[in-house]
Order: sequence, then C-alpha cells, then structure tokens
Amino acid sequence: MPFFLRAADGGTKTFCLHGVRIEVRSNTAAVADQVAEALQYKGATPVESPQAGDLQLDVGRAQERISVPDAADCLGNGQADLRIWRTAEAFYVERDAFGAVIHPNDATARIILPPAPSERDAAHRDLLFYLVTHSLVLLLRYRGWFALHTAALAQDRGRGLLLVATRDSGKSTTALNLVRSGWRHLSDDTVLLRRTSGGVRAWSFRRDFCVDPEAAELFPELKTRSWPPSLSNSSKWRVDMRHLYPGQFVASCRPRAIVLPEITKAPLSTLEPALPIDGLAALTRQSALLLTPERGVASRQLTLLRDLLQQASCYRLRAGRDLIEQPEAAHNLLSPCVAE
Repeated sequence: MPFFLRAADGGTKTFCLHGVRIEVRSNTAAVADQVAEALQYKGATPVESPQAGDLQLDVGRAQERISVPDAADCLGNGQADLRIWRTAEAFYVERDAFGAVIHPNDATARIILPPAPSERDAAHRDLLFYLVTHSLVLLLRYRGWFALHTAALAQDRGRGLLLVATRDSGKSTTALNLVRSGWRHLSDDTVLLRRTSGGVRAWSFRRDFCVDPEAAELFPELKTRSWPPSLSNSSKWRVDMRHLYPGQFVASCRPRAIVLPEITKAPLSTLEPALPIDGLAALTRQSALLLTPERGVASRQLTLLRDLLQQASCYRLRAGRDLIEQPEAAHNLLSPCVAE
C-alpha cells in the first residue's frame, strides 16, 4: 500500500534504470522534481507513459515521523549522518526521526521528509537525495544488483577496468586521464554489479563525474564551462562528460582488471600483481557487504565478488608523479591489463 493516500501535485512517474522500472509517487510537485533529479543523477531515465514499477518509492513531506522499533539492529552510519537499522521485515534509514522505511521483499520504500527544508538539509545538498540513493541500493540488492564504490572504464569490446579505492587514492585523476586518452567511461564513483550469462558485468550508477575544482589545473578542459555543484558533494563540480568527451560513455562493461590505486611520492608509477585475497578485501569494503546480513543476500553478493575476481586479474597501482605530469602514463600502464 502506498504511504501517501493521494498523490496531490506530485503525481506518479516512472523511471527506468538498466531495465529496472522505478515507480515514484510524491505528494508535491517540488518533491517530485527533486526525486526526478536524484534518479537521473544516478542514471535513470523517465518513461513517457507511467507503468507499474519493479520498485516503488513513495516520497513526501509530512508531519509523521519514523519510529524505529526497539528490536531493530543498528547496521551503522550512511552518508549525511543517516543511521541504518534492520528488523526481520524492513530497513530504517533515519536522521532526527525522518527518513525511509524500506521493505525489500515488497520492493517498496516510504520516504518521509520534514514538512519544510531545514538549513541542515541544505548543507547536505538535500536529505532526499541520500534517502533515495540508500533506498535504491537496498532494494536493488534483493534483485541481484549490487552497488560497488569504484571508477569504471572500458576499452573496445567492453573490456573493463575497475579502480577500487577510497578517497585520496588517485582514483579520480587516473580515471580522467584514461578518458582523456580515449577510454570509455561508466562512472567515476559507483557501478552496479550483476551476474549475466556471460559472467559478472558492471553497469553505470552515476555517469556524471564529481570533480574537485582544483582538478581544473590538471585538466584545463574543465574550465570551458560553468559546472553545477554535485548532488552528492556540493563542494565539487557535477561534470557532464558528454560535453567534454562526446560519445565515450558506455552503460556497461565486463571487468577484466581490478586495480587498487594508492598515491606515492615516487616519480614513476608502478603496477604489480595483487593477491586475490587483497582484491576481495577491497571489493568487500567498497560494497558494504554487511549492509544486508541475511544469509541468502550476503551469500549471493560474496559469491558474485569471488566470481568477479576469477574473471578479472587484480593489480596494485602505486601512482607516482608521472600520472599528473604525463597524461598518457595511465593509459600506457593500464592498457595491457585489459588486452585480449
């Protein structure tokens, strides 16, 4: 049952993300517009005629608050100071008693926002964006789509490379240099992993790049236009790569290499094989494996990560100054990793 008994000005809209239909019901036009922006930022596209969704999001501003059951287990913190709780039937993602109640088995999420935006919400670039993202990630897991924090690039024939690392690892600089050298890009931040008949594939889960303005000193092409702030981090630019590098976006790839980058002070970068156990540790950390503790879901996710490691070689990239001073260095070093 939808949470909001009538859609009011927001109405019902449908979006499509890699074939998954997302039905959105909202109680004001302003909220509907914000949800649409959040979903399109994550790569979803509007469907002309509203259709029944595989997933349903009911979103609106209301006086009612979320009550987390006393028996719920706290799974940890999400972005924007959100807390994530779990019961046998639902997830609760909340901050100050507003948030989302997510029923993965029913493929529904009820998102409750404060009656009016607060300054605190504005400072986080909108509480709604993070609630929509968390709801999507959790609902998709139960349908075989697993989010992974990684930059993803590809060469011809969909041969892909994943840069799996935390912040300040050289990931974004390496990704931009590869795109500049002609590589296709899925995302500089997040992909969805899914098992197919041809193995594990990665699908884009944010096609715009989130770029620190200081990167314009290394990539002058960023200065060619004014970029809006990123929805996920207002201190960074939301860079539409279609304007800078037309025709280089690709929706999915088959990963052939997993690269674990880290910044060093050495003049030259080095690439060396990494142990599969190191690759699995990095993939596990960047996929929030413990977010869904149910044995069935966690087992499928862990098996998928292990299968990914079997089809892709694992490397450790020690990024030196040459990756900054010589834009082609990343291409020369990493191209052999995805060669036939």
